[in-house]
This record gives sequence, C-alpha cells and structure tokens, in this order.
Amino acid sequence: MSKPENAEKSVRMTPHGADAMAEFDDHLPIQRSFVERHIGQLVGIFQIDSAELKDRSQAQSLATGGMVGLVAVADGGKLSETAFNIWTLASQMFNEDGCPDSHRLDFTLGALSRRMWGENGRSSERRRRVASALAELMRTRVVVMGVDPYTLEPAEGAVWELNLLEAAGMRGDWQEIMEAARAGDGQALSSLAAIAARRENGEGDEDRNTWSMVLPKWLADSVRRGHGVILDYEIQRAMRGSAKRIWVQLESHTGWDQRAVAASDDVQELLEELDTTSMTLFSDVLPEADADSHELDRLTVPLNNEVYEAFGLTHANRKRDLEAACASILANDRTYLRAEVANEPGSKRRYELRLVRTTGALRQERLRLGMSERAARKSSVRKVSA
Repeated sequence: MSKPENAEKSVRMTPHGADAMAEFDDHLPIQRSFVERHIGQLVGIFQIDSAELKDRSQAQSLATGGMVGLVAVADGGKLSETAFNIWTLASQMFNEDGCPDSHRLDFTLGALSRRMWGENGRSSERRRRVASALAELMRTRVVVMGVDPYTLEPAEGAVWELNLLEAAGMRGDWQEIMEAARAGDGQALSSLAAIAARRENGEGDEDRNTWSMVLPKWLADSVRRGHGVILDYEIQRAMRGSAKRIWVQLESHTGWDQRAVAASDDVQELLEELDTTSMTLFSDVLPEADADSHELDRLTVPLNNEVYEAFGLTHANRKRDLEAACASILANDRTYLRAEVANEPGSKRRYELRLVRTTGALRQERLRLGMSERAARKSSVRKVSA
C-alpha cells in the first residue's frame, strides 16, 4: 500500500468550481482522503449518524446554482462510517499511485487498518472491521439521478446504477509456502507451523497477505480528472455523527465564493473586514500571493426544508442540531473561521447558514495550528494514561 504522499507535492483543493492548486508546507505530514464531489454531496447514503444501519438509505444534495438536484439511493448493503472512510482513502491511494489503468490497488489489511486508525489499527478487531466494510462496499449498489457520472454533466431525468467498488479480494503469499511444504521442504513446514500458531492467537496474517481492490471506471475517471475534494483525514476521522456528514457536504459544495481581505492575525478582524468591505472577486486563476491580503472562501446557504433534508436533519430540533454541527466543525477544522446559523437580513423568521474558510497561505497556518492542537491533545492523553 502507498504511504501518504509527501508534503512537497501539490494538492488539488477545488475551492470554487475550477481546480486551484496549493502547495502544502513540507512540515505538514497531512493524511489525506479524496471524496468524489457528487457522492460527497450525497454522503447521507453512508448512514454516518445511524445507530442501526439499514439495508437501504437515501440522500439528496444541496442545491447549487444551475445544477440539477441530485438524489441517490443505496441498496443491497449496510454502508457504515468505516465503509465511507475506506472508500475515500481508497480514492486517495489510487490518486497517490498515479491512477493506474488497471484501476487496482494492492495493500495489506494491517497497513490499511493502521492508515485509518494509526497505531490503534493494529488490533485484530479493527482489521475485521476493514474486511467487513469492504464487503459492504461490494454488496451495495448506488442509484444516482440527475447527473451523468461519466461526463459529469447535469442530466435531468438520467438514472444510473453504480458500484462503489468494482472488486475486492485477497491473495495469500503463504500459499507458495504451502506448496513447498507439500514437497517436503522442512523450512516451509516450520513457517506453516508459525502461521498456524499466530492464527490460534488471533493475530492472523494481515501484514503478509496481499489484498486488492478495484475501483469502478466512473470513480477512477473522476479521480483522474480531479472531480473531487481532497480532505484532511484526521479531521474526517475526528468528526462524529451529522457534523461529519455536513462537513463533507460543505467541502464538496461548488458554490464557495473566494474573496480577498486585508491581512490580519485577528480572526474577528478578518470576518469584520469580509462583512463590511467591498471586496474584489477573484478570478479562476488566482493572482500571486499578496503579503498584505488573505484569501477567504465564503458560502451562504438559505435554510429551507430542502436544505435541511439534504443535511439529513428532518426532525423538530433540526436548527439546534445544525448549530451543534457548526460548533463541531469550528472545533475540529481550524481552516473554518465561521460556521453559524443566523437570521436572513431583514427577517426574524428565516435563517441562513453562513460559512467562511481560509485558503492559500492562511490556510496553511490554520492547518499547522490544528495539527499542533491535535498533537497536544494526544500528548496530554498519553500523560494521563501513564
């Protein structure tokens, strides 16, 4: 399995429709995942906040200007949060491997488990969860309506049935040892005895056996064309429940508006500048970085029944739950400067979701801040445990 790509490599951020390239600081060993943009909008099919998974789930996308609203139905499997994490990591691994024509990835179960959970991924229970999630992805069909997944064009009335994973399987490297043992090779017989002992102890051979998965053509083509969003996997993993799903939907949204504000080290000053000053809208090709300005992405989503349904919030306390999700996003993703539910201008009854996130050099600073905070929390937990 590929290691996380080096920090020196450029990463496709896709903040507002057209792809924008950003160089990650070489001191930022960020683990990345990749979500296909349309599925990112329909992430509710993964039932991330469900206590009990169902065999069928449905989701719809947030409305975007000029786009046909998407609807997806997942049928035939139980799509857990683990399945979502594996699916997005597989897409990123495919990207890191140079998008091979075979659409195939080779890995060991133990290595993939450790990529997902760090050192905690060494447990046999975590490796079993990986194998189970691969089976979920294999069993599930996703029906997407309103877009052609091969041309990526809106297509009103179009209905496509897609696989999330084309194939998955295992090749045991110890099979050669078995053949040698049958031929009377003493060393091979000793190796087989050691394998049997590890299995009896529940250790298995997940770091010895090579697993493979094959991405479906529509997904492989989307990764090649950069039709998706690079996610910070540490943030993805830290998010819980509906906040995680909403965060993915917002990261996948195409309506972000990028603007420039006067540089400041104070977040509140940046937000006030964004709110009160008439800014110049950036073009698709970003100008050379200006030391006297910061680039910010802004998105405002009027809250109505369709938006709440797209967020998967259909109960009486939906506004309160969206506010809790905003608080979680701000706490876990330091690149967000604002995530709040507020009254629409001139109205006391209508609300809107207001979002601001950083791009460019300021994004790198905020990423460093988030990494530092996560490292401090982990260190604190280790000291308490000791």
